[in-house]
Amino acid sequence: MTDHAVSSNLPGVPRWPREARWLHGGIAICISWQLFSSLWMSPDWRHAAYGSFSQILFSTHAWVGLTTALLLLWQWLWLLSAPQYARLLFPGRATWPKIGADLRTLLRGKLPPPGPVPGLSGLVHGLGLLLVSWMALTGTAIYFFLPQGGTPPGALLESLLPLHKALHLLLWVYWCGHVGLALLHLWARDGSFGIFRLD
Repeated sequence: MTDHAVSSNLPGVPRWPREARWLHGGIAICISWQLFSSLWMSPDWRHAAYGSFSQILFSTHAWVGLTTALLLLWQWLWLLSAPQYARLLFPGRATWPKIGADLRTLLRGKLPPPGPVPGLSGLVHGLGLLLVSWMALTGTAIYFFLPQGGTPPGALLESLLPLHKALHLLLWVYWCGHVGLALLHLWARDGSFGIFRLD
């Protein structure tokens, strides 16, 4: 199910396997849509009507959310089949000195090395995966308890909504930081954008 990391478009820079690159791209697109659609959608929990643009956005938010959940399930299954990459995202104690070294590198105004290597980048991706998985899990649960035919929302839906919204701001912070660092890597031309190559 996996292939080993191969050279990126820059010599000496390792590259994520194809499956990881496809998953990263798909999840990134879906999460971006979810965040920006949430700014203008208007969910009507009491009357599941979709007669306006903002309500259509809510409908697409729900369907893209289900797609995101499926991609994340695929991501977790892939990590279970590729423990060498799972250890990059969820490092053990032996990797923490490398994470500390990457933090010191950042404090000196330099970027840590890109690609599937132990260190801060993997840890940040692992934390992000946990964050978006929580959002997808709670969002999927909400989808299946949406009221139909104008019926009022049930108590379970009312209890799920705060769980889904609780980390919404944190996800925005993560997204902005992730995109910002990606642009810095692009500016540095260090080969990190190889993760977006789908070949």
